[in-house]
Amino acid sequence: MAPVVACQALAPDGFHPSVSGTAAPDNRETVSREERRRLRRMISNRESARRSRARKQRHLEELRSQAGRLRLENRDLVVRLGGLIQRCVLVRQDNDCLRAEASALSRRLAELRSAAALRHLQHRLMAAPPHVHAQYELAWASSLMA
Repeated sequence: MAPVVACQALAPDGFHPSVSGTAAPDNRETVSREERRRLRRMISNRESARRSRARKQRHLEELRSQAGRLRLENRDLVVRLGGLIQRCVLVRQDNDCLRAEASALSRRLAELRSAAALRHLQHRLMAAPPHVHAQYELAWASSLMA
């Protein structure tokens, strides 16, 4: 009959597997080198998998935390953007009013300059001899028609 392989509980300093044979009860041999290597590798793999799961869990928690922070930051940015949009609307309204006022003032300035030029022309005409009056009136009339 073939020998049966059994593993004992691991001791703190390592493991002590043994093989029990069917021959004599006191004929216990240690597990073969390959079997010990296989068992060590199995334990090492389990420990590595445990560490990997722990790393994955920590990474997942970090990602959840980062997502929460980013959601808060996004909410703050949305509120800030809303305020900036309102401010932009007010600035544009003020700008439109100022442009309209500047346009009205520009027209008024052009009217005043025209009036000043006419007064200046009248004063020169009044100071000129009578034969020059006719020339100025003719020039003035032609400028009005143009």
